[in-house]
Amino acid sequence: MTPAATTAAAAKAAKAAATNLEVTHAYRRLYRSLLQAVRYSAPARYVVRDQLRAAFRERSGAAELDGEGVKRTVWFLEAAARERGLEHKILKNLVRVRLESGWGWRSWRKALNESKQK
Repeated sequence: MTPAATTAAAAKAAKAAATNLEVTHAYRRLYRSLLQAVRYSAPARYVVRDQLRAAFRERSGAAELDGEGVKRTVWFLEAAARERGLEHKILKNLVRVRLESGWGWRSWRKALNESKQK
């Protein structure tokens, strides 16, 4: 390989590493904000954890990660955590709908135990 090709390959690898780092940071920031917004309540924290995991696993590549969208979502979640206003009510409703529809009629504790066994 020529020196220019190795430099280009190294730059591409560094960009991919930065992208993976950005994805990890976005995931952690969203997860932390979600936990604060649902106030660490037992059924809600597992619902949002599963939803966030599913969203990040469905992505085919990190290029689809929208930094501006992550920033706006974190802002929304911080507003939901700060006070029980409209944002909190929206998040609470979304979690409740997902809890009832996604996990079926079984209790959240059974669903939690089944997700731990996977």
